[in-house]
Amino acid sequence: MSDRDVAPGHEPGLPLDAELRVALGLDLDERVTLRDRGARTLLFERHRGDDALLPAHADLALCVDVRVFGLIDVFGWVHDAGKSGLLHFSHGEHAKSVWLHRGDVVFAASNQRIDRLGHSLVRSGDLSLEQLREAERGYRRGERFGKALVERGLITPRALWAGLQRQVEEIVRSLFSYGAGTAYFWDGELQPDNVVRLELATRRLVQEGVVWRDELRRFVGALCDPRVRIEAVPGRRDCTSGTERLVVDALDHESAFPSLCRRVGLDEPTAARTLQLLHRAGALRIRRTPEDPDLTQRVRRSDPAERLRSQIEQAAKLIAELSHPIIDIEGPEPLRERLAAVLQGLAARHRELLGGLEPGPGGALDPVALVERASSLPVERHGEVHDALDAMLDYLEFELKNHPDVDDADGVLRAVAPLRATLRD
Repeated sequence: MSDRDVAPGHEPGLPLDAELRVALGLDLDERVTLRDRGARTLLFERHRGDDALLPAHADLALCVDVRVFGLIDVFGWVHDAGKSGLLHFSHGEHAKSVWLHRGDVVFAASNQRIDRLGHSLVRSGDLSLEQLREAERGYRRGERFGKALVERGLITPRALWAGLQRQVEEIVRSLFSYGAGTAYFWDGELQPDNVVRLELATRRLVQEGVVWRDELRRFVGALCDPRVRIEAVPGRRDCTSGTERLVVDALDHESAFPSLCRRVGLDEPTAARTLQLLHRAGALRIRRTPEDPDLTQRVRRSDPAERLRSQIEQAAKLIAELSHPIIDIEGPEPLRERLAAVLQGLAARHRELLGGLEPGPGGALDPVALVERASSLPVERHGEVHDALDAMLDYLEFELKNHPDVDDADGVLRAVAPLRATLRD
């Protein structure tokens, strides 16, 4: 290789002989650019099918081994410096990209099946495995999957918007579960190949990612317990596809987590996330002892994002239960007007969460809208969600106890007491 061949520059197509290409792990027709030449290093950049992500004006500003310079520090640097650009992470066959604008996350993508939009919607309960399988069968290459879900009537546009935000957050949080890999940052105003552009607080996502990483590690540790057995639920195989189908099929031969991972060829964190998805969809069970029959339930309760979503959904359900006796007596509109006034008063203290929010018929709250708003709050302010929803529930309990035409208010409250107790934990 001559000096001309290794001069740093941005022109792709650096000539390398076949022997050197093999040594570097490059395809024979793969283009590379020499980004930097130092006393001990040569830094090459590969040019593959995703070149469109990186316009020529983007500068490779950072290349680090995350075992030495962790992703928490990488995101901290990008945020504190107010950088715009593309952060790309790779580890083996795993590749994930995060677009940032002035230090905050605007989009993310992953080549991992478990990070896809459809899987995120299954985890959130907006989509069933059967619906996901149906959508995948009808999917046409080049079509936007989320748009196709809406057009087929499988989800609403609002659920799609919330799902896209949740998917981006999950991809970013998942980065912190990797103990090895390489992170690259290209500096410049780069636009993702997607119509969605979010504004997500990087610091919040890092905080949530660290908590999520620790919970996932505990879940993997619990699954590796030799007493744990994983069982497929009969009759649910046909609603799975791809990696999920491989896992379900492997359960015919393996029920222990470590041997299951080896048989399917998945690393333990990805396998654990796949098991969580299948459990959420009712396709498998995870058993240890009668005293602790379901390990995934415990992990889901410890996941801050899942706990917040569950809290809001349960509160919305309880509001509906408490409203029914009053609606049966006076119709939906009077109660809706009273709850709108309560919401307006609470919005003075919880403006970001409740400001401008209108109750639906009978005072019903839209859990999707509430989850979307609550997810944008910093982690340390998630107590606001509990306080605001608790105030709504206190008001409804007061209405029931003091309504002149409700005959058995105490009976209604006893019936919903178990659900109310879960929200007070």
